[in-house]
Amino acid sequence: MFRLMNSEKCSSRFAKVYGSPGQGPRTLGPLRVFWPLMPISLAAGWLLHAALPVPHLSTSQAGVLFVLLAATLAAFTGWSAKRLRSFLKGAEGEETVARILSFLPASHTVFNDLQLDPGGPTFDHIVVAPAGLFVIETKNWSGEITFQNGLVHCNGHAPSRPPLKQVKEEASALLDHLSAAGCPATPVYPVLCFVGNRPQGGLSNVGGVRICTEEDLGLLFENTLETPLPAGTLGMITSELARCIEDK
Repeated sequence: MFRLMNSEKCSSRFAKVYGSPGQGPRTLGPLRVFWPLMPISLAAGWLLHAALPVPHLSTSQAGVLFVLLAATLAAFTGWSAKRLRSFLKGAEGEETVARILSFLPASHTVFNDLQLDPGGPTFDHIVVAPAGLFVIETKNWSGEITFQNGLVHCNGHAPSRPPLKQVKEEASALLDHLSAAGCPATPVYPVLCFVGNRPQGGLSNVGGVRICTEEDLGLLFENTLETPLPAGTLGMITSELARCIEDK
C-alpha cells in the first residue's frame, strides 16, 4: 500500500508522457530499407524461369544476367545494412531525448512519435509547457556538425532533407492543426536537438530554430514567456494532441 502511494506520488511530480519514442524508425525503417528486395526477387524468379528447364536464354545471356543480379544483390546488401544502422541509431536518439523529457515537471506534457493528420509529418517530440509548445526534431549524427549559410552540415555535407526546414514545417503543421481544431493561439518553438554531438561554434538560434543537445534540453523550457500560458489553454491543446495519438 505504502509502495503504491509512494509510486503515484513520484509519478505525479513528472510530465505525463504519450506515445513510444523511436517507434517510427524501428518499424518503418526496415520496410524502407528492404523493399528493393521485391524487384530483385522478381528478377531472380524471371531469370530462373527463363533459364530452366527449357531455356529461353542462351548460356552466355543467362550467365551475364546472373552475374549482374549477384552484383546488384551484393550492392544492395551493403547499402541496406548501412541504412538500417542509420534508422536504428535515429531511434536510439529519440529514445534518449524522450527519457530526458519524461523527467520534466508535472506542468509539462510530452508527446512522442505523433502524427496529427494522415499524410502529415510525424513529430519526434512535442512538449506542451507553460512557456509554449516545443516541436523537437532529434538527430543522432556522427561527425562534425556546422552551420553554413543557414544550413546544417555534417562533415561538410548538407543532408538531402535539411533538418532546419523540416522542423519549421513541422511547427507550421502543428499550428495549422491546432487552429483548425479551435485551440487558442499559442507560441510554437521549433527545436533541433543533437544527441551525443555538440555542434561546432556552440549552441545558438539559427533561422528561428533553437539548437541544443540532450544535455541542454531542460534549459529550453525556462524563461520563454514572462506570463505562463493559462491552464485552460494548455488543457485544450493537451486534450487535442492526446486524441490524435490515441486515435493513431
